[in-house]
Formats: sequence, C-alpha cells, structure tokens
Amino acid sequence: MLGLEERKLLYQLARYTYTGEGAVVDLGSFCGASTCCLAAGLRDNPRAAGRHVDAYDSFIASEPYLVDFVRTQFGDELEMGQSFAAIFRRATSEFADLIKVHTGDLLEQSWPSDKPIEILFVDVAKTLALSGKVLTEFFEQLTPGKSIVIHQDFYHPTAFYLPVVMDFLMDHFTIIEAGRDWSVVFRLETPIPREKLQTASQYNFSFAQQQAGLRRMMRRVGMPGSDYLRLSECAAIGTHFGEQRFQSALAAAIRRSRLETDRVWSDGLAWCSDFKASRIRTRLYGAASLMPPPTSFDKAHLMLSAILSEVAARIMPGFKQRLTG
Repeated sequence: MLGLEERKLLYQLARYTYTGEGAVVDLGSFCGASTCCLAAGLRDNPRAAGRHVDAYDSFIASEPYLVDFVRTQFGDELEMGQSFAAIFRRATSEFADLIKVHTGDLLEQSWPSDKPIEILFVDVAKTLALSGKVLTEFFEQLTPGKSIVIHQDFYHPTAFYLPVVMDFLMDHFTIIEAGRDWSVVFRLETPIPREKLQTASQYNFSFAQQQAGLRRMMRRVGMPGSDYLRLSECAAIGTHFGEQRFQSALAAAIRRSRLETDRVWSDGLAWCSDFKASRIRTRLYGAASLMPPPTSFDKAHLMLSAILSEVAARIMPGFKQRLTG
C-alpha cells in the first residue's frame, strides 16, 4: 500500500544514508513492499555488507481492507483471521537472504537492548497500544545524530495521535522530509529521557493538548502537510465529540483547503466519508467504552477554537487580497 514516492524514499535511505552502524527495522511489513525497498537499498549499499532488514508483522488478515488488497493485488483468496505469511515470503523471495522475519503480535515482541537501530520504518502503530510499544521498545534504541524514523501513517486521519506524539518529542527530533505520500521522516538529534517516552506511550493527553500538538505540527510541516493534518484534527474532534462535530470540522477544513487535486488529500477525504466515532474509539482503545470522555474544559476549548478558526477563515481571504494588491 506504499506510494511510489515512499518506495523511492525507503530505497534511498537504505542505499545512500545508511552507514551500517545500526539495524534496519521494518515495523509492519504486510506483503513486503517496504521490506523489499529497504532490502534493495542494503543490497546496493557497499557499507551494508552483512546487514539485513528486521521485518515485523503478525501476517494475519485482521481487517477487511487487507483481505481485499491481497485479492486484488495478488489474486489470492484470503479469509479474515488467515495468515498471509506465504504471500509475504513469495513477494520478498528475491531478497530472502537480506531479511530476518519476526512473526507475531508486536505487543509480545522485544528488541535487544544492546542493538542500536539506525533506520526505523513504522507502519504498525495502528492502535495506541502498538504506538506505545514502538516508543518504549524501539525508540529507546535510536542513536542521536544518526537514527532515522519514518512514520508511514503520519498523515492518515485515523492516526491523529502520531503527530501529537511526535510534537511532544520534537525537542529531540528534526524533520528531514515533510511529505512523501503519507510518510514524514525524522532524525533523532538528542537522547530522549525514558520518562518522556513513557509519558508519550501512555497517551494521557487531553483533547486540548492533542489539538494544540496537531496545530504546532501543522506549522512545522508546512503545505501540503498542514492541510492533511487538518483532516487528522477533524478525526480527533470526531473521536472525542462524535459525528456531528466531525462533520462541522470537516466542512471548515474543506473550505480552507486548496488541495483539490492532491492524491493524499483526496484519499484522506475518501476515508472521512465513512467516519464512525465508535469504530475509531474501538480501534484505538480496544473498546469504545475505554476511551476517557472529554472534560468540561475540553468542550469549552473546542467551542472557542471553532469560533477562532471561523473568524480566521473569514478574515484571511481579504487579508491575502490586500497583500496581493
């Protein structure tokens, strides 16, 4: 499910940026596109002799879209709950000697504490629990000044918590690529205290803190990423306050956007057309009832931010016109 630019990115990082000093880890290999791109880069990198890609996935079709993808792209009929490990091995057979496969639930996996990670591709943080596992198990092994983190779902509305978490950790990272399809690339600059990773992994941020983090990240990534993250903000609003609030926020985001022909924006809108708050709550927390309800402060904050956004949207066109004149 990777875009062409994301595939190029992974190859280029493994081929030209990778020094061979740490591991290359693919979290969420699915049918092997990301694994193949990383492995091809290692194959062509003279500094990567003896190195391999550590590929992690449950290789279980746990979502209907996975079943549909396998059928349309590979022609294999797959049932929900069935393994697609054989498809992965077939698709990656050209690079089999450059791949070490780790099969199973990531929540039950571990990474050696004495093994630094140089390239970390994250396409597995589909729930808050998995995102927390990535932070506590793999981020701790990143090397300051060297390690690269690629968040593949960074601009997907479902994963609005990823930009929130990365905003919380931005004292320690720089953005080196603000948009390759859905992906954003970070380099670790300074060590992250273990306590800070623990806080990020627990994700006990109020709605007000989450929205503030999303908006700071909008400024950091610039266009078109800031408009992509407006859809993430809509999803955060809907997840906390329900479908009606989501639709109001989405209408405002569409009015402000200038990305009508942008593929990532269009795909994000297509996802938003089928938004269900209870489904996202269940996916993130395991059960919708486990999500903490918004506080009175959160509700007041949402109302105020909606008013300010509407005022800004009304003022900005005239302001821009005066600047142009």
